[in-house]
Amino acid sequence: MINTTSRRKIEHLKLCAESPVEARGASAGFEDVTLIHRALPELNMDELDFSVDFLGKRMQAPFLIASLTGGHPDTIPVNAALAAAAEELGVGIGVGSQRASIDDPAQEDSFRIVRD
Repeated sequence: MINTTSRRKIEHLKLCAESPVEARGASAGFEDVTLIHRALPELNMDELDFSVDFLGKRMQAPFLIASLTGGHPDTIPVNAALAAAAEELGVGIGVGSQRASIDDPAQEDSFRIVRD
């Protein structure tokens, strides 16, 4: 049986998939910033290394996918796809709140999938 927390998790995914959820009037704060174009044609992109060590893991770039979708069986494919993308790109991934698996240990697989 799916508990309230798990039901809420899948409702969040459905809401984002089916409704406009973007913040209205939100700003990243760059309205007053003008970037000066300074191309670097002498750089060989193949020689650039953006990799970092983070928490004992080597990542290809300082980038983290923050996955907040665990906690319901229907979220497993979403987290599996995000985990596959993170693996392919060599970046980190987080699972967000794991409360659903504390409330219902049967939901653990929806989080564990990112480690498999």
